[in-house]
Amino acid sequence: MNVIKRIGTVVVLSIGIFGMASVNASDNDQGKQLYDKNCQGCHDTRIHTRPNRIIHTYGDLANRVKFCDAQVQAGYTEEQLKAVTDYLNSAFYNFVKE
Repeated sequence: MNVIKRIGTVVVLSIGIFGMASVNASDNDQGKQLYDKNCQGCHDTRIHTRPNRIIHTYGDLANRVKFCDAQVQAGYTEEQLKAVTDYLNSAFYNFVKE
């Protein structure tokens, strides 16, 4: 009986983890598309890997994405801002979310 409960727990956890991975992948796809469309006009991706970058935390990154959104008047929703922030974080920064 105990073994069956453990197997059930493993199956449920596995489904949850794989489901989250596919959601994150689609968020990253949306974030990359938005970034490519609206951000590449001002800079390329080298800005994210330069030695003297000004982004040091996930919060800094989220604030910079909001700032840039306002500058180019892209009109991102909160969901889109998060998608771009998460894309940049996973592609370049790897900050722990605050």
